[in-house]
Amino acid sequence: MRQILIILVFASVACAQNTHPISTNVLDQVKLPGEFSSTSGDLSSYEKGNVVADSYIEQKAVIWTSWNESLTVTPYVSADFVLDTYGYNWNNKWSPSVGIKVNKHIPRGVVTAGIGYMYENRFRNADGFKPAGGRTDFLTGWFGWQDVTEPNKRFPGATWAIIGHYSPAEAGNLMERAHGQQGYVLTRFGKTALVPFGEVTIAHDSKRFDWENIATVGAGMKYGFPVGKTYTEFGADYLWETRLLSNRTARGLKVFVDVSHSWNLLGRK
Repeated sequence: MRQILIILVFASVACAQNTHPISTNVLDQVKLPGEFSSTSGDLSSYEKGNVVADSYIEQKAVIWTSWNESLTVTPYVSADFVLDTYGYNWNNKWSPSVGIKVNKHIPRGVVTAGIGYMYENRFRNADGFKPAGGRTDFLTGWFGWQDVTEPNKRFPGATWAIIGHYSPAEAGNLMERAHGQQGYVLTRFGKTALVPFGEVTIAHDSKRFDWENIATVGAGMKYGFPVGKTYTEFGADYLWETRLLSNRTARGLKVFVDVSHSWNLLGRK
């Protein structure tokens, strides 16, 4: 937490030294980007037959930029809604949140430090997890290369990671999760693409919950297609999933549909 506060302080100082001039129209300096993402399917080989749907929406306001807009400060409001068919507490929750982020944009990626307030309600089979509200703090990073929508690129891939306290229902639990995926564009049909891929995920937490300590490796095929600012892909892969604390491994087919969409309410670039 102390490290994140230090990042916020130094980012604010840097912004104060190099800001855009204020015009006569305050809205000229404000951008309101937002995003929606959803993933659903039989996502875990360990939870065979369990269909999960996870939807996330976030609205931001870019209130300060610096270093040629590579550094931004963005208050945000967001909400996450997760539902599954088996009724596990970690897969059945809704969690609205409000906070502020400092974002350092790099070529093909972004690193973000944030702090906020979240209310989390696990509404099915709660296993003692009562609705709770509290502070969240997190550090995230995302980096991608050779976007699948770029017609001359053949090796699209991405990696992301998060560390922090971002579950008030698991108060004090420090969680880390990282994911990487590498694909190859086998063939294209106009703007769409058929992509074999491999992926790996690893996760850990300080309270040693079974579902938070996993390692997965998978390989499969997906079909992706863009429509405006909406990108959709569906596919399947064969997944090896290990629960690290119990040292139990399961294998099986993962079937999924992913949808993402972005916007800017003021229409700025």
